Amino acid sequence: MTKLFPIILAISIFAFANQPQQIVHCPTAGLAEHGKMLTQLFVFPGDGLRAKVSLGILNFSQVGISYGAMRIFGRGSVKLDPMPGFELRFRILSEGVKTPAILIGLDTQGYGAYNKDLERYEHKSRGGYIVASKNWWWLSGNFGLHGGINYSFEENFARGFSAFVGLDKDIKDAVGIRIEYDLAPGDNEPPRGNGYGYLSASLSVHFAENAWASMNFYDLLGNMPDVPSPSRELFVMFETAVF
Repeated sequence: MTKLFPIILAISIFAFANQPQQIVHCPTAGLAEHGKMLTQLFVFPGDGLRAKVSLGILNFSQVGISYGAMRIFGRGSVKLDPMPGFELRFRILSEGVKTPAILIGLDTQGYGAYNKDLERYEHKSRGGYIVASKNWWWLSGNFGLHGGINYSFEENFARGFSAFVGLDKDIKDAVGIRIEYDLAPGDNEPPRGNGYGYLSASLSVHFAENAWASMNFYDLLGNMPDVPSPSRELFVMFETAVF
């Protein structure tokens, strides 16, 4: 039985087809499979809507593009993002029984509203990053741990660096919870932040074989100055085969 355990573990992890692309906002080492397209929709405060399309290539890389706007709903003029966001992901080490998956990436898309004066999003884009993820089959579902470092190009050199950790736990590929903490040392004083870092969580539901939705609760500690916390967001993802 001991010899069979690694095989059973590998099968269990492989059966969890929908690898999370992010914890809440921060990335994981998850990738779309070769020829699979991920369509993601984000609804966020300020009547904001942002869409992202990503494509898996050769099982070790992924490319994506995103774009959105504020005030999509309601009244008043629509406030467009200053430019599209771009994503590149390369997995440099696949996950093993005892070793994590390691991925390097580039993502220029931030989260929340874009602040023209500060030239950044409420939650900065990751920019260049490296992240490690390890998954186990535990209590009727996948349990994953994630951690990484990044440098956001939305800030100068001193403010751009950060580190993040998080976890996700799913039950029978049906419901799940995710928690992350972004250290965000560059957001340690107003107007950028209050110095608490960003603690966020989400509740997810898999409502179809290749589709799921999450209710995100961003900034539970109230790091963003002068706004109520947490920020409530809706995230929906669909996976389809393209080739």
